[in-house]
Amino acid sequence: MSDYLDPNNEELLKDYFSEAQQNVDTLEQNMLELEKGFNKDTVDEIFRAAHTLKSSSATVEFMEINKFAHTVEDVFDAIRSDQLAVTEDVMDVLFQGIDTIKAMLEQRMNGAVYQEDTKALEASMEALIPGKGGAQPASPKAAAAKSTPPAPPPQAGGASNASPLPVGGAGGGLSPEEMAELKSSAGGKPVFKVTVKFDEASPMNSVGPIQLYSQLKGDGTVLKTNPDFEALYEDVFRPSVDYYFATTKDAEYIKKSVVIPDVSLSAEVSPVNLDWQHEGTAAPTAPVVSTGSTTGKAAPAPQAPVAATPAKPAPSPAAKSAAAAEAAKAGKEASSILRVDSRRIDDLLNLVSETVITKATFNQISMQFNNLQSVLRNDDSLFRERIKSLLDELPDMLEAIQKGKNVKDIRKQIAENYADLFNMFDNFSSGYKENLGKFRATSQNLGRLTGELQEKVMRIRMVPISQIFSRFPRMVRDLCKQTGKKVNLVIEGEETELDKSVIEDLQDPLMHSIRNAVDHGVESPEERVAAGKPETGMVLLKASNEGNMIIIEVGDDGAGIDVQAVKDKAVQKGLISPNKIITDQEAYQLIFDPGFSTSKTITSISGRGVGLDVVKRSIEKLNGTVTVQSQHGKGTTFVIKLPLTLAIIQGLLVRVGPEIYSIPITSVIESVRIKPEDIQKIDNYEVFNIRNEVISLLRLNRLFGIKTEEQTDYHFIVVVGTEEKKMGFMVDSLIGEEDVVIKPLRDQYTNSPGIAGASILGDGSVSLIIDVSQLLDLGLRKEQEQQRIREATIR
Repeated sequence: MSDYLDPNNEELLKDYFSEAQQNVDTLEQNMLELEKGFNKDTVDEIFRAAHTLKSSSATVEFMEINKFAHTVEDVFDAIRSDQLAVTEDVMDVLFQGIDTIKAMLEQRMNGAVYQEDTKALEASMEALIPGKGGAQPASPKAAAAKSTPPAPPPQAGGASNASPLPVGGAGGGLSPEEMAELKSSAGGKPVFKVTVKFDEASPMNSVGPIQLYSQLKGDGTVLKTNPDFEALYEDVFRPSVDYYFATTKDAEYIKKSVVIPDVSLSAEVSPVNLDWQHEGTAAPTAPVVSTGSTTGKAAPAPQAPVAATPAKPAPSPAAKSAAAAEAAKAGKEASSILRVDSRRIDDLLNLVSETVITKATFNQISMQFNNLQSVLRNDDSLFRERIKSLLDELPDMLEAIQKGKNVKDIRKQIAENYADLFNMFDNFSSGYKENLGKFRATSQNLGRLTGELQEKVMRIRMVPISQIFSRFPRMVRDLCKQTGKKVNLVIEGEETELDKSVIEDLQDPLMHSIRNAVDHGVESPEERVAAGKPETGMVLLKASNEGNMIIIEVGDDGAGIDVQAVKDKAVQKGLISPNKIITDQEAYQLIFDPGFSTSKTITSISGRGVGLDVVKRSIEKLNGTVTVQSQHGKGTTFVIKLPLTLAIIQGLLVRVGPEIYSIPITSVIESVRIKPEDIQKIDNYEVFNIRNEVISLLRLNRLFGIKTEEQTDYHFIVVVGTEEKKMGFMVDSLIGEEDVVIKPLRDQYTNSPGIAGASILGDGSVSLIIDVSQLLDLGLRKEQEQQRIREATIR
């Protein structure tokens, strides 16, 4: 960690790592574009990313990255200034440089420092730069400029009267004591005054002066700053800062290094003559080198004398260890940073505002219910009193009837005295109905808001799939160099959005699919030409939405899958018997078996059978499916289907004994009801028949050890899986579909077979979520065990 930063400032490091990774991605993507053809905008974008990476690395004092990125920047500067042509050899060296920067960043994110020797690679890059080795300036004019020695500075008192002076002139410059102190600290190097104006619009404008300080430290010694160096710590924006800087670099170099995009606006660089004496004569005017919007000006106004900043002591081993730990922690947290469109946050805030209003409405309804409860108590009390009064009068009324009083008169008397009993609860009833209507309407509104909030929050978690798609062009380029093939990677639908948690687990399966397409799918240029195809093959990487699923296709226009070769390999590995007849689709599923490979040679790319089984396991872990489509001589396509999010899924709730389980609806094909006699046994393995299709049966009560009463009339079966591989789960009853919020299991429950997580239902009970892919594998293993037992019995 930098010695001038707060040692607990993890936020700055997190921002650095996030920005550095973005800059490296920008470098790599634009370099791939540059390799296709020179484009000035692309070169400018590359240079900007390299410059920002270099400067920000200096800010956090990751000096090995700063120094190495500086060399990379110099190469791109030569390309930008038309001094170096873009060739394959140049790009190969630069890609090696980018790989080294990635490794340096990874080490820093792990709390370590990159220890590999980079001198040979740096020498290779410097050899490309005109004047530093192999490459030469692009024009005779540039060469002449290089060979012309600099003119000696004019003497003081000469005709030009242009001697450098202590900045500020004779009346208000540096004092002789300050000049002497600067001269002793400069170590014989020339001293410049660098005045930098900063960009107030920068989101980190308060750390700009510190960033420039670090940038200058890489090329010399900062002797003094104005304002004082300690004042630069303050979290306030400073429009400009003066740096007194001792260096062997020239003014042109300094002005290029201190103008950083989004940090500084312009800079003035003027030499300081530490030998100049304060006499009665007027001070001569110093030459000024300026950048940005500032043109040549006279020396700035005199500055107040400021004491030189003392050198800081070297950090202790304990401080270094703590800094490494902070960097490692920030590096891990940097990957969790999610960049969100501000409009989505605005939409979320609007929904939160509506939710607050709805909460206030519920509070009013609750108060009205409380008032109605008071009204009901009062009415009930009055009603009881009136009934008691009526009961008290009944004996007198009966006695009057016995004495001969007309019953009609008694009835009339009761009606007149107790008519209010019939409408005593009218006020409560009307108020209750009105309030109940409000409650129902507000509940519906809350349901709408909850649904929209869920959708908006899910959208915040969504990131474009281009985040991983953009990594593959470089990989394909490197694979082409290794295999000698020519492949054009076509990417479609990269704006398609997917949950960040899914994105993070999708890189490995896509990487293996693309490697398989390049190595196994696309033929060599000679084979393609012989087959009447273009010399350059094509690999398609495409993403699209289909309902609440995302479809990712990885296809090639190669030779397709040799079904017979797959069958022969499966027989050789004992996966199928030699006489078994399988369809093409069944053969395609065999290539996902661990260790399965039809490659005759083992290379650094493939041949060990560890690729496609990773694809299948990873996709099924994400509750997705992968299928294969292939046509001999035309090519192969892997189709991956994934849910958009893993946080909330639709599940089919089923009951097994007293327990309730959730089965992801994406894995459910259908549910059926069968009679006990429809269940058959094949080699002690239960199966049932649906529409002439035999499907394996798995009783969940036996699998999970739950005691249930065996059904005698019907069994409920949930058929899960894919069209290629199905299985029936026997359950006691079907409850229905419901949105299920997935909660991961911890501790001893983590390794429970067949359980993917848990969810809390509306009544507060816990429902375990079934991992369909694990249970399918369990059923497949049982089937293969029975197959091996049968074959052993026959032998």
